[in-house]
Amino acid sequence: MSDKDAKIFFEKALKFFNEKKFDLAEKNFEDALKLAPGRVSILENLASIYLINKKFEKSENALIQLDKKGVNNDKLDEIKFYVLKNLKKNRDLENFLKEKNYFKDKNKKIYINSKLLYPEFFSNDDEIIHARKNLEKNINELNQSKDLNLKLDGEMLDPPIFNLSYDQYENLEINTKIVQILRKIYPEVNQNYKNKSTDKLNEKIKIGFISEFFSNHTIAKLFKGIIFNLDKNKFEPFIFHSYKTEKSPIFQEFINHEINSDLKNIVLSKNFQKNIEEIQRTNLDIIFFPDIGMSSEFYYLSFIRFAKTQITSWGHPITTGNDSIDYFLSSKLLETENSQKKFSEKLILSDYLPMYFYKPKIQKKLLDDQMIKKNVYFCSQNLMKFHPHFDEIIAKILRKDKKAKILFIKDKSEILSKKIIDRFKKNSLIDFDRINFLGKMSVEEYINLCGSSSVLLDTLYFGAGNSFHESMFYGTPTVSMPTENLKSRIVLGAYKQMQIENPPIVNSIDDYVETSVDIANKNPFEMLELKKYFQKQANTHLFENKNFLDEINQIFKNF
Repeated sequence: MSDKDAKIFFEKALKFFNEKKFDLAEKNFEDALKLAPGRVSILENLASIYLINKKFEKSENALIQLDKKGVNNDKLDEIKFYVLKNLKKNRDLENFLKEKNYFKDKNKKIYINSKLLYPEFFSNDDEIIHARKNLEKNINELNQSKDLNLKLDGEMLDPPIFNLSYDQYENLEINTKIVQILRKIYPEVNQNYKNKSTDKLNEKIKIGFISEFFSNHTIAKLFKGIIFNLDKNKFEPFIFHSYKTEKSPIFQEFINHEINSDLKNIVLSKNFQKNIEEIQRTNLDIIFFPDIGMSSEFYYLSFIRFAKTQITSWGHPITTGNDSIDYFLSSKLLETENSQKKFSEKLILSDYLPMYFYKPKIQKKLLDDQMIKKNVYFCSQNLMKFHPHFDEIIAKILRKDKKAKILFIKDKSEILSKKIIDRFKKNSLIDFDRINFLGKMSVEEYINLCGSSSVLLDTLYFGAGNSFHESMFYGTPTVSMPTENLKSRIVLGAYKQMQIENPPIVNSIDDYVETSVDIANKNPFEMLELKKYFQKQANTHLFENKNFLDEINQIFKNF
């Protein structure tokens, strides 16, 4: 083998790269590097291709090798920005941005992006306070800046409102400011389209549902029941998917309903303006965003006035701060007397939880004797919800219950789980030997794990939703500590709808620990009896609630 052979691999890699066959490009760049170790051109391309393939640690390693060789340029700086951002290396990224003077006058997109960054992970409260203050300062700074204009096609920023949701604070004021600055950055989101149906009513009410996640995802599970059970004599539903939407079994359910003429599916493109025109052509009376903030592309579409009535809901249970969204569908079971003050949208409060949730189907159901394990605590929530205050609960459970085993689920990339593990290990109060982070599992495996666990632990400030409903297949109790904010009150609302007597709802960390340990240490008879009671109430009041279908059809008709 020789330089000539390395060149062959290199040229093949470039060919695959240009054909967008990124996995093959990566392999051939790696083969070229084996024959020509340390070759700068190969390392530069590997840094880029690893970033595209979301292998952030490998990309960082290539950047480190290039830095040791004294190789530095604008392209590598851009790669480093995105690598550090995705690895959640907050401090390193902050220092890097200061070193590069936030890319001002050098790369406008990264300059603005750096000002709107908000981390996904925090080690302590001080970091949260610092990040929020820094973001507000940066927004004010951007408001004073000129020439901020970017184009959504090719220069789309991930808005910070999603990451902002996972702490203990309310977000109406800051989300409103974010909307205002993004309208300044992207003038194209300020378009309004008069709905022709305001002049001439459609024969049926045309209602559009728009989400990237009508697939095997929480959003589809929470909202497909509403969509599939609309009164088709009154409504003509249009479903807008993203080109990114996973072609999964649930996505196929939407396709099957179109075959039965129940609805019309439309897959939107990568082009923002074309998507606007595609939606506008349907001449909607109502547009419904089940979630706003989880998908960047669809977040910006929510800025556009497509219909007379524009609604969002609790798929992402945070106010948008956006005056293009008129209503927020929630429930009397979830909100407090003062809730309206936390929303820019007008609240619609249904009598029931705002969904028609299908009971999960399990092929291999647990036997009763598999549902009575003691001392097994399971927290199945997304690791983004792991606020530093939650660590105190973990430490106190482990201290109080000497036989406790606490289970969590790793994130797909294992970036967050490594950070949580590191945070736990640095906490001298946490006995890490009795904690286990589990790998990827199927939905059925997950539900069965919920059923075989002694008790489920809800996260603080942003709690369970879909996962709680799935867990009620077996009725394992979830301990929850709600605040005044919707994002922490879903379990509370579900217990109300289930008509649970003395639900495990607590108002302090010590009560949380005491209640969890008590449930996890019940004798087998009491534990099984409690689970069967919760299971029975869920089957009667939670799953496939036909009363809500009547209510939601009437709500939409009233518009």
